[in-house]
Order: sequence, then C-alpha cells, then structure tokens
Amino acid sequence: MGRCELPVDYTVRARGDLAAALRELRAEAGLTYDELASRSGVSAATLKRAASGRTVPSWKTFTAFTEACCNVHGAVTSQLRREFGELAGLWRSARAAERGRLKDLRRPPAPELITTAGQLSEALEYFYEKSGAPPLRQLQARAGGAHLLPVSSAARIVARQALPASPQQCVAFLTALGLVPGMVRRLAYTYYRVTAHPTDSWRGPTDPQPARVHASDLTDRPLGLLRMADLRHRDAQVAIRRGEEFVEKLLAEPMRVRRDGPSKRHSQAA
Repeated sequence: MGRCELPVDYTVRARGDLAAALRELRAEAGLTYDELASRSGVSAATLKRAASGRTVPSWKTFTAFTEACCNVHGAVTSQLRREFGELAGLWRSARAAERGRLKDLRRPPAPELITTAGQLSEALEYFYEKSGAPPLRQLQARAGGAHLLPVSSAARIVARQALPASPQQCVAFLTALGLVPGMVRRLAYTYYRVTAHPTDSWRGPTDPQPARVHASDLTDRPLGLLRMADLRHRDAQVAIRRGEEFVEKLLAEPMRVRRDGPSKRHSQAA
C-alpha cells in the first residue's frame, strides 16, 4: 500500500486549487499514480508534483494528466469534458498567480474604448498574462504555425515592443491565447482601427487557420449541430477546430468603418 499524499500546499491559493482539482479528478478516475504514469507517458514523480500545489505543472504535463484521467476505459464522458474546461481555467489562473505579473497590469477597457497603439499593446500583454503566459513556441503552434505567428514576433508583442504585423497575425495571436471568438473579433477590429488601415471596410481573415485552437473537444454536439452561438458564447476550448467553416463565417462577417469626414484636429490644422 502506497504512502498517503501530503496535504495540498496552499501557499499560492490558485496553485493549491489546481492541485486539489487534479487530485479529485484522479480519484474519480480510480487511478494510482503508477497507472496514470503508464497511461500518460509522464513519470509518476512528475504527476505527483503536478498535484502537490508546490508548483504549476507545464501545459504538456497538465494535459497528459487530465486526458489520461478522462480517457478511462476508452471513453470520454461529457462530464469529464466539462471538468477539463474548468481545470484549464484553474491552470491559467495558477500560472498567472505564480508568475505574479498580472496583478501589476491594468485591466484593459472594452476594445471599443481603446484608441492608441500603446493601449492596445497593454491589452495584448494583459491577455497574454491572463492566459497563463504560455511558452512562445506553444503559442506559435496554437496560432497555426510560424507563417502566422513567428516566435520572434510573439516575443515582441508580449514584451510590448511591437504590435502584430497584420490583422491576420493579430487574430492568430489572440486565438492562440484562447480568447472567445467574439472578443477576438472586437480586438482585431480595434487593431485595424488603431493602426489606421486605409480601406473603408475589413472582413477579417479569409484563412480560418489562425482560429483553429489546438485543444481537446469539449462538446458532445455533432458537427452538423454546432451553432454559431456556441462559438460566440461558450468557452474558447469548445471544438472550434471541428468546424472550420463556422469559424470562417464568424470571422468573415463584414465590419463597416464609419466615414465621418476629417477629424476635428485635422480640420483645425487646415
């Protein structure tokens, strides 16, 4: 009989909450750490640390832990899928708390109230930290590849040294952070507005690839029944990658830019 686990370390509350949830998930699955290690390909010692509360596991370890628990007996229940979504939120909160940078950042205003490149850059940094500050190569993979979000570009964005190079790269970056499609659209339009693109309308990216989130399926809804409302309002982890055509429709809806003539400043200058 194995030794009892030490109590969860709640020195960092969010980290302890994640550890407690991972322990509960393992108990529900009825797996020992050795069995979990066999299923996940991660050592038992690493899995125990992940559920200790003393550190935040890497995303790779976290997903291996949760997927191994959710795939007991070869079936993934809808309840466990929902739990995975909740756990992912706990992981992001724990990672942000451990880094300690989010508390020093101002919560950005609504995208429609962002008027300068500096404000937009601050907002992008905030959402990066809030998402758990994933490693840049992981961010690149989630965005769809180096052609959409090079690591060097991601590094400049999160360091507030530059804005995304294009609306498409902005969408790729935001989607990789796990923001819901509605917020991605609003921030992408803000990017378009702040960077003063000369055209009078923007339909969004024609390539839906940036909006394919590399995450587990969290919906039991058949692909044919996946609604636009699901993409707009449910958790960002909801099977976006299952319905590429839905994402393309969502991001391609026209967004008109009002032409109100020259600004007051320009009129006074004239």
